[in-house]
Amino acid sequence: MFRMFTIALALLAAVTLVWAEEPAPVARPTFDWTTKSFDLPSRGALFQGSGAALLNQDCLICHSAMFVDEQPALPAAAWRAEVLKMKNVFGAPVDEKDIADLVAALTARHGTAPDAAPASDLGGGG
Repeated sequence: MFRMFTIALALLAAVTLVWAEEPAPVARPTFDWTTKSFDLPSRGALFQGSGAALLNQDCLICHSAMFVDEQPALPAAAWRAEVLKMKNVFGAPVDEKDIADLVAALTARHGTAPDAAPASDLGGGG
């Protein structure tokens, strides 16, 4: 019985000490609520010429026209693989019906023949 009384008294003392502590006042943070302006980089040039509407619609979502134009002259099979990779791996919103036209536009833009090399000659490291 004495043991229960001692435990109860110890708990009461601990609770009293916790209640007795006054929390330190917290200073309100001061924020500089001003309007700021930022100049975003230019989107860059758009594609011009044959197939430009489709290239602007599907490629400029992620790439600049300059980036696409700096790519090497690839055969149609390689461009098709690139377009499918952008669609299937990276989630580019390319319609299935537009894939052939995109490949044709990229092939024409880079001056490669539509069937310049078979898919097996694309340097797959084999």
